[in-house]
Amino acid sequence: MHSIHTSTKRMRSVLLIISCFLLALGSHSFEVPTVYGIPFALTSLFLLYSLYYQRLSWSIVGAAFIYSIGVFIWDYPIATFIGLIEIVFVGTLMRTTRMRLLKSDVIFWLLLGAPIAVLIHNYNYTYKLTDAVMIACILAMNGLFNSLFAEILYQYMPFSQIKKHNSRLIRPYTMNQMLLHLAMALVMITSLFNTISSSNYSFKETTRYVKQLSASYSENITRAWNDLLAINRGWTETETMKVLQERLLSVPDHLIIHIANQQREIVASNKPSLIGGHLSDYIQPRSAISGQLQFITPKHESYSWQHESWQTSFYTLTLPLPDSDWNVHMIHPMQYYQESLFSKYYVHLLYMLTFAFLAAIVAHRISSRISRRLTQLAIATRNLPLKLKQLKPMEWHHTNLVEIHSLTNNFKHMSDSLLHIFNETQIKNEQLQAQAYMLQQSEEKLHSLAFYDRLTGLPNRLELARSFEALSSIRNLSDGAIAILSVDINQFKRINDTLGYSVGDSLLQQAALRLSAQNKACGTVFRAGEDGFLFLYPYAKENDLHACAQKIIDGFNEPFVIDNVPLFMTVSVGISLYPYDSNELDKLVRNADMAMYKAKEEGDGCYRLFQPNLVSVMTEKMLLENGLYHALHHQQFSLHYQPKVDAVSEEICGIEALIRWRHPELGMIPPDKFIPLAELSGFILEIDRWVFHEACRQNKAWQDAGLRKISVSVNISARHFNQGDIVGMITGALEDTGLEPQYVSIEITEGVFMQNMEQVIEKIGYLRKLGIHISIDDFGTGYSSLNQLQRLPISDVKLDRSFIQGITQDPKKSSLVKAIIDLVHSMNMKVIAEGVETEDESSFCSELECDELQGYYFSRPLSADQFIKYLQAETF
Repeated sequence: MHSIHTSTKRMRSVLLIISCFLLALGSHSFEVPTVYGIPFALTSLFLLYSLYYQRLSWSIVGAAFIYSIGVFIWDYPIATFIGLIEIVFVGTLMRTTRMRLLKSDVIFWLLLGAPIAVLIHNYNYTYKLTDAVMIACILAMNGLFNSLFAEILYQYMPFSQIKKHNSRLIRPYTMNQMLLHLAMALVMITSLFNTISSSNYSFKETTRYVKQLSASYSENITRAWNDLLAINRGWTETETMKVLQERLLSVPDHLIIHIANQQREIVASNKPSLIGGHLSDYIQPRSAISGQLQFITPKHESYSWQHESWQTSFYTLTLPLPDSDWNVHMIHPMQYYQESLFSKYYVHLLYMLTFAFLAAIVAHRISSRISRRLTQLAIATRNLPLKLKQLKPMEWHHTNLVEIHSLTNNFKHMSDSLLHIFNETQIKNEQLQAQAYMLQQSEEKLHSLAFYDRLTGLPNRLELARSFEALSSIRNLSDGAIAILSVDINQFKRINDTLGYSVGDSLLQQAALRLSAQNKACGTVFRAGEDGFLFLYPYAKENDLHACAQKIIDGFNEPFVIDNVPLFMTVSVGISLYPYDSNELDKLVRNADMAMYKAKEEGDGCYRLFQPNLVSVMTEKMLLENGLYHALHHQQFSLHYQPKVDAVSEEICGIEALIRWRHPELGMIPPDKFIPLAELSGFILEIDRWVFHEACRQNKAWQDAGLRKISVSVNISARHFNQGDIVGMITGALEDTGLEPQYVSIEITEGVFMQNMEQVIEKIGYLRKLGIHISIDDFGTGYSSLNQLQRLPISDVKLDRSFIQGITQDPKKSSLVKAIIDLVHSMNMKVIAEGVETEDESSFCSELECDELQGYYFSRPLSADQFIKYLQAETF
C-alpha cells in the first residue's frame, strides 16, 4: 500500500510538472502587448512554479527547451537569455538559502535582470537612458508579477498531497504574509490592466493624429494635382508628375509619400532615391485600422527583443488621384512617434510605481499590526492549562481590533472555566475510582458476551480461535492430529418457516445440550452459526475420530419434544484434520464445511472426511452458479439441433433444440451439470424463455430461407408451469418471431403433474388449442400415472433412452417397450424413441411401430450453421 501511495503521489507530481511546461509553452504564444510592443507574458510564472516540485536541473532543462522553441518560432534571443538566467538564479537561491520565490526574484531583477536589460539596450540601440530604464522596469514588473502569482499558487492552492512529496521547500505562512500577498496581487493586477489600457489609449491617440495628418496632406496633394490639371499647358501626365514631384520635396521627413501607377511602380516621392522602385518592397498590407488606414509590422527581419519590430512598423494610407490611374500612398513610420509615446508612458510608469510602493507599505503596516496582536495572543495562551494550574498571572493585551478583542475575551472566559474544571477534577477522580470496581465486574460479563453465544451458552467462533491456537501450539504430531468437525442440523430452516423462530430457538438450545454431552468423547463444541456447530477434537487414533462422528449423529436419534410436539431431526457431519488438511483455522473450518455439504448430498445422518478433490468440485459448482446470469447476458449459451426422423421413410420430420454452454474458464459444460443448478436457483425460467425464443427465431429463419417447414421441439422446465407465465412466454415468442404454432412442440417431464394438476391441464389444453404440440419427455423414468396420462391433451410420448439401449438383446425390455407403444397408440398419441445409436436399434424400433426416431445413429446435435447444411442436404 505504501508503494502504491508513493507511486500515485509521484504520478501526480509528474502530471503537474508537465502541465506547468505546457502552460508555459502556451502562454509564450499568447503575449499581451503593452507600450511600443513591449509584451506581457506568463511564461516564467509556470516555469518558476515548477521549481517547487522538481529538481533544479530538470527545471533548467525544461525552461531551456521552452525558450528555445520561442527563439525558433518567435525569434527573440535576448528575452530568452534573460528568462533562462532568471530560472537558474532564482532556483539556485531558493535551494541554497531556502529563500522564498518572490524575494529571490526581486534580488535577481535588482542585481542582474534590470541591469542586463539596460546595458543591452544602450549597447545596441539609440534609446535614451530613461527609455532603457523604463523598458527594464516593465520587464522587471512582468517577472515580479509572475513570481508573485507563482508563490501564491504554491502557497494557497490545494496541492497538499503533492507538497508532501517534496516537503523540503514547504513553509507555513503567516497572516502578515497572506495579507501582503493579497495587497501586492491587487496592486499588480491593477497595474497590469492600467498598463494595457494606457498602451491602447496611446496607440489610439497616435492613430488619430496619423489620420488627421494624412487627411491634411491628402487634401493638399489633391488640390495641387487639380491646380496642375486646371492650368493645362499641354503637359503630359509625366510632365505634370514632375511638377508634382517638386512640391512633394517640401513634405517633412516623418511622413513618406509615394505616387505609384497601376503596376505599383513609384513614379514620384518625397524620397527621390526610391523613385523607380516597386511599392511592394515597402508596403505589405496586413490589417485595416479605420477605413483605408492600415498598421503594418514587417515580419521579414529577426529581432532580439519583441518591441524592436515596432521600430520598422508604420501606418499607411492609400488614396487615388482624381482623373488619373495613379494612387497616393502615405507612410508614417512609428519610430518618429517613439519618443512621444515613451515620454508619456515614463511619467505614467513613475506614478504607478509610486502608488504600488505606497500601497505595499500601507498593506505591510496593516498586516503587521494585525499579526502582532495575534502573536501576542498566541504567546499569552501558550500552555494555558499548565499556567492556570500553577496559578500564574495572565497578561491580556488590549487592542482596538474588534475581532481580536472578542477573541481575547473568549480566552479569558475559557481560562475561568478551566479553573472551575480543575476544581471539579478532583471530585471526578474519586468518582472514577469508585466506578473502576464496577468496570472490573463488567469486564467479565463483556468477556462472556464476546466469547460465548447468548442463546445456547456455548463458546463461539472467537473462543474457538483462541482454543485452537493454544492447542496447536502445544500438540505434536506424535500425539495425534486435531480434528475440526462441522455439524449442521438438516432441514432446520423448515422448522423456522413452519413452526416459527421461537420453536427454532428452543430446538437449538436442546441440540446444544445434546452436543455438549459429547464433549468428553469429542472434545469441545462451539456455536458456529444459525444451525451449525463445530467440535475441536484432539484425537490419538483414527478409530476414535470415527466413533466421535458416529456418536454425534446417534445423539439425534431420539426426537426433540417442544410444546409436546416430537420433532425428528438429523445432522450431517464434515471433518477436516490439522495439520494434514491445513495449518489455518479458517481453512480447516471451510474444508470441514465442504465435507459436511458432501455428506448432505449423500443423505441425511452421515459423516464424511474432507478430500482435496472437494475443493475443485465446490469451486466448479460455485463458478457455475455464479456464471449462469453472465452466461445468458454475455451470449455464452448456444443452441444445437438434433433431427427426428420418420421411422418408416427415415426422412426428417422434426428437430429438437438442445442448449449448450461454453464457459470462458471451464470450457463446454454439459447440460446435466448446469440445468439442475438453474432449477434450484430459479434461473431456469430465464433460460427457458431464451431457448424457446431463439429456437422459434431460428426455425422461422430456415423457413424464410426456403427450407422445408418442420416442427422444432423445446424442453420446458416444470417450474415454468408453477412459477412462470408459460402461456405468455410462448405466445409472446411466437408473436415476436412470426413462427406458426403448428411448427412448435414443447417437451415436458412427468414431474410437471406432481403439483397443481388441474392448473397444468388447463394450461396444456390452451396451448394445444393454439396448435402447439405437447410431448412427454423421458417417459417411464418419472412418476408416471396412466390415469393422468389419459386426461392430458398430449400429442406424443418420448421413450427414454434407457429403454432403447440394448433392446435387441433383452427380450424383457423389448416386451415392455412394445407394451408401452401399444398403450400410447391406443390413446391416439405418437411414440418417439430417443437414444437410437445403432442400425439394429433403428430397425427394431421400426418393427415395434415407433412413429419417430432420434439419436446419434442419424445425427449428433449440430450447431445452427452445421444444421442448415444438413437440412439443405435433406431437401435436395
